[in-house]
Amino acid sequence: MELITANNIPGVALDFMNHDHQEATVLANSLYQLIETAREDRSALERISSELTALYQHNAEHFAREEAEMQRYGFPPYDCHKGEHERVLEEMRVVLGRWEAEQDLDQLHGYLVDTMLPWFINHIGTMDTVTAMFISNQK
Repeated sequence: MELITANNIPGVALDFMNHDHQEATVLANSLYQLIETAREDRSALERISSELTALYQHNAEHFAREEAEMQRYGFPPYDCHKGEHERVLEEMRVVLGRWEAEQDLDQLHGYLVDTMLPWFINHIGTMDTVTAMFISNQK
């Protein structure tokens, strides 16, 4: 079972952003599967740490690419968009730290399903859509 399918991800006007969003979807689905597997097979717990770290790293790199393009093209609400990236990365650092300390599958599952996924879809459909449209019109 997947957490999210590619069809549920809104497309934006920039290919690099769409590619990054697809990669984040793959990582989130992999993490979701590992959480479900770990409920029956505790040996999957170590792989969860690695996958959660990979998702965090992917987001940090993706956000950096977006921010560089926003600066390059003088995107007016840059500070607002960057601030949201910073907030989410801090939230993910807290989740990662909590996971490392407690390895609470229910807590991580809740974050993934109830916090990260809705934010991801909303962020793409709002901030990323506007950003991509602005940048593509500047090119």
